[in-house]
Amino acid sequence: MAGRRSGLAGLERVLRALEPGSHNIGDYIAEHDEELSVLLGVDTGELRGLAGKLDEEAAPRVRALLQQRAEARTLRHQAARRDAVLAAAQRLAMTAVWRESAALLDMSALLGDLLADVTIQHISLVSRVFAVHLPRKKLVEVADVLPRQFADLVSWVDRTGLHFRWRQGRGGLSLYSQVVPASESAHVLHVNIQAPAFRKHRPAPASPERRSHNAPRPNPESAAPAGPRSTGWLADALTEAAFPA
Repeated sequence: MAGRRSGLAGLERVLRALEPGSHNIGDYIAEHDEELSVLLGVDTGELRGLAGKLDEEAAPRVRALLQQRAEARTLRHQAARRDAVLAAAQRLAMTAVWRESAALLDMSALLGDLLADVTIQHISLVSRVFAVHLPRKKLVEVADVLPRQFADLVSWVDRTGLHFRWRQGRGGLSLYSQVVPASESAHVLHVNIQAPAFRKHRPAPASPERRSHNAPRPNPESAAPAGPRSTGWLADALTEAAFPA
């Protein structure tokens, strides 16, 4: 890899030091034609055709080849970044853990590759329960600070926004949904989090009581005591995250 970089770096140096009437560019190409052919993605014969030209004649074509290579690399990097973002969005949606109307989120997916594409301006966390739209830059700010400072950081999203908690629930941050400007609507990444189907329990119709007049009636005082009432999804979520409710 070092040799390949030095081959292009040498060509760029010769190009910057162009001397009209000289053959510095052509001489360099003649010496490194096979290596440069691979790096620039062109046929060796085309490069050899530049070897006999004056610097001012060869320079425009060499600049064009270098520009094409730079643009191709940029496109590859952008495509790889988009693939990483989409994979993170899918992972975030698939790993969400629902607690009633809120979804606990995978922190590594939420504050990792999901934010890698700088062309995305907004992240929308959407389900049939909630729709939370947040500026990507705000999430980047969170990612730059909170995960580094708090190892016990947890996050969930509900209809009120995106929430972060740390230090066993003593610290927290909530980000509330923002309106996406119409001019930026084409730069929104939608993360569709599939909510579970909630089925309403319908008790079976009571059958007519068929009790003998002599059968003992239940004594309310001897009935089993009611179990402790649940404190809701947040208590369960914080308990799973090792946070006391």
